[in-house]
Amino acid sequence: MKKLSRRAVLRGASGAAIGLPFLEAMLRPGHTVAQAGSIPPRVVFFFTSCGVVPDTWWPSGGETNFTLGSSLQPVSPFREKLLIVDGIQMTSAMERPGGSNGHDTGTGHCLVCRSIVPGPSGVGEFGHLWDGSAGGISIDQHIANHLDGTTPYRSLEFGVDAEGIRQAVPSRVSYRAAFEPVIPMHEPGNAFDRILAPLQGMQDPARLKERRRRQLVLEAVRDDLGRVGADLGADDRRRLDAHVASIEDIATRLDAPIEAVCDPPGRADASDYPTKGRLQLDLIVEALKCDLTRVASIQWSTGQSGTRFNWLGHQDGHHSLSHRGISDTNAKNQVSEIDLWYAQEFAHLIGRLDAVETGDGKSLLDHTTVVWVNEQQQSIGNIHRAERMPFVLAGGGEHFRTGRYLTVSDTPHGELYVSLMHMMGMTENTFGDPDFCSGPITGLV
Repeated sequence: MKKLSRRAVLRGASGAAIGLPFLEAMLRPGHTVAQAGSIPPRVVFFFTSCGVVPDTWWPSGGETNFTLGSSLQPVSPFREKLLIVDGIQMTSAMERPGGSNGHDTGTGHCLVCRSIVPGPSGVGEFGHLWDGSAGGISIDQHIANHLDGTTPYRSLEFGVDAEGIRQAVPSRVSYRAAFEPVIPMHEPGNAFDRILAPLQGMQDPARLKERRRRQLVLEAVRDDLGRVGADLGADDRRRLDAHVASIEDIATRLDAPIEAVCDPPGRADASDYPTKGRLQLDLIVEALKCDLTRVASIQWSTGQSGTRFNWLGHQDGHHSLSHRGISDTNAKNQVSEIDLWYAQEFAHLIGRLDAVETGDGKSLLDHTTVVWVNEQQQSIGNIHRAERMPFVLAGGGEHFRTGRYLTVSDTPHGELYVSLMHMMGMTENTFGDPDFCSGPITGLV
């Protein structure tokens, strides 16, 4: 069987090509699904803003006998597939921020690890760089450059109300280069039309004609094999029967709907934040499952998020709550509820990935690392800090040792990204500002 190009799927490959089982078509020549390293790794970045409430977010206990904080309880079913890393800091934002506004530096450094840079307008209200930019390429795009050409889309970026903010730097987390932000897809319906619609509705006359031609060929082969089989010995007959069975399997696939392999959902859209977010998460799963990309990101709102979680009964926006005094118990409780809600969405994403079997006794989550990142450390008390950043990794068990609450000491976040780069097959030992990155984090693998 020849290796299937997923680009061919989008160009209009025949029904036989579309009908191959999930991931069998993605293997390198000479590999089987059971061989280690056959299924390529994937990575997803899950961005939220305004930090977390440390008391309810961080786990307690030891490396393997830890207890999740109340805000992270939704991910408890996946405890053995989590790697929570305590002690990572955005060193580049602390040492060379490039600006004075905490949300500018937090969002700009989050995936880039370089000093932010001002634009022509310079510094504005509250120290914002109105038309400034992150200082270079973000980690998702750096990995995407390495994988470019292996999938139909080098990367896919999704947003949930991640627009409509005047401040340039807090509005984007993904960059191809300084002043080249990658604008996420904000509407699930439009994202579906771009990504998955080409996999549906492929029953055009030319395609059906090609399918019928292949069916006729298979019928002729079956007849010839039946005649040959009468003169064979028992061992050869068994081999022939196995071959006939494989041909029958191909015929069955030809009769199946073309879109059955990836099984994309129907098109849907939404205007409310929770429903829109769920649809975007499900599109990420479908894109990874169909190997349309191996790098994806979802940006929930913006840095300095103004999202009002009214479905939780909140009257004030996320950012306003985070600026309340640290003794404001009501604000603290509401922000903890926001952390819990995002943990539920994170759990939904990793749960969907874990439900996809990959043919090697594992799940798509085992071959995917989902990285939850934030632009701030703490979300209450008007504190903008870059120490002890709340990083959570889920999945990636083929590369990282999961089921752990790992404590590291004042480790630059660029070194975590180098670890991800190595997982994705890259050999570089630095990312972002080289003064604050000296290689991968030891102890993750």
